[in-house]
Amino acid sequence: MKTEKVSVNLSPTELGQIDLLVERGLFDGRSDFMRSAARKSLESYASDFQQFLEPEYLKGEEGSNLIWAVGIAELTKGEVTRLINKGNKIHVRIIGLYIIAKNITPDEIRQSVLSCKIYGKLMASDEVKEALRDIEAGGN
Repeated sequence: MKTEKVSVNLSPTELGQIDLLVERGLFDGRSDFMRSAARKSLESYASDFQQFLEPEYLKGEEGSNLIWAVGIAELTKGEVTRLINKGNKIHVRIIGLYIIAKNITPDEIRQSVLSCKIYGKLMASDEVKEALRDIEAGGN
């Protein structure tokens, strides 16, 4: 999986401690240490993430569904077409990467999505991203 670069400011003492652990062979490098530290910290919040994914976290309106995922999820043209044809809309909650197919139009997003919250990264056209921002701001 492709990773994202994150910058972190550390004190000289913290950086030196990391370098010592790397030198002793406990980590392959500074990045390895930071990934390990991030994973351990995130594991301590597992129950918070689970609460976010519970259906009670977001009550769907009549004719709407809650779509959630941890990892990578994709919204396809076929799925959007089915939603529109059935008159349904979705609430989307993603922790990870959400990919919206390039052939989906902003109008189709407005017709099929009630809300969309991505914790991670959204891959979509600029126009679709703008439509989602409008939806989250309360407009359509």
